[in-house]
Amino acid sequence: MPDWITLSKVLPQLLYPFNLSLLFLLAALLLVLFGKRWKGAFLIFLSLGILGVGASPLSTMLYRSHEQQYPAISAIDSTSAGAIVVLGGDVGIPSTPRAESQINGNRLLHAFRLYRAGKAPMIMIAGGNVFPQEGLEAEAVYSQSILEEMGVPRQAILIETKSRNTRENGLETRQVLGGLGVDRILLVTSGLHMPRAVGVFEKVGFEVVASTATIAVVDFAQPTLLDWWPSLGNLKKAESLIREKIGLFVYWLRGWV
Repeated sequence: MPDWITLSKVLPQLLYPFNLSLLFLLAALLLVLFGKRWKGAFLIFLSLGILGVGASPLSTMLYRSHEQQYPAISAIDSTSAGAIVVLGGDVGIPSTPRAESQINGNRLLHAFRLYRAGKAPMIMIAGGNVFPQEGLEAEAVYSQSILEEMGVPRQAILIETKSRNTRENGLETRQVLGGLGVDRILLVTSGLHMPRAVGVFEKVGFEVVASTATIAVVDFAQPTLLDWWPSLGNLKKAESLIREKIGLFVYWLRGWV
């Protein structure tokens, strides 16, 4: 039977605009085949409406509002803490056909900048692989190597390789840093993920300073007509936002934030 981690990755996809509209279209087709044309027509219009709203600029506007709850601050202007904690999900492990690990986002670079600015004496990387990868290490191991390539001394980097979600990130990090007497941390993750991450790490006992690494939606001085046109980019942002909102709700229900 699938475990909780697997279900948490699969079930939200049923609510993504594209998938939901596809399900309604299939249901509409079945209704039409069984002679229920008006009900089928209603589901077709409903499907198109969901798809249209998901692909509209509204998705990007809501995404922007969510990810700016913890505004990004430059490394130089950031406050100090006992450790910089970087959450996984930002590094691609060297699965075939990749020859090496790769950086998919900005978290490691932001952590490096914080460390170089002297904001904390150590960097803690939290993150195992969500699903087992035969012959490959946990993501945190590759993240450590990348930071070393950037010039961070190995003795200044701590890792945990067991966690598979944000809740486990917090628990495993607390176990490691708690033993070192570190209670105040600079938490590094994306703007979209930050509200849930802050809630989790505060719940396990940290004093958290949010240090947003990635902002996906930027403000343009002169919006163009294309900014108001439905797009696949808007649809993708809708999916990401829905997944994060569901995550926040479930974590709240379970008392994790």
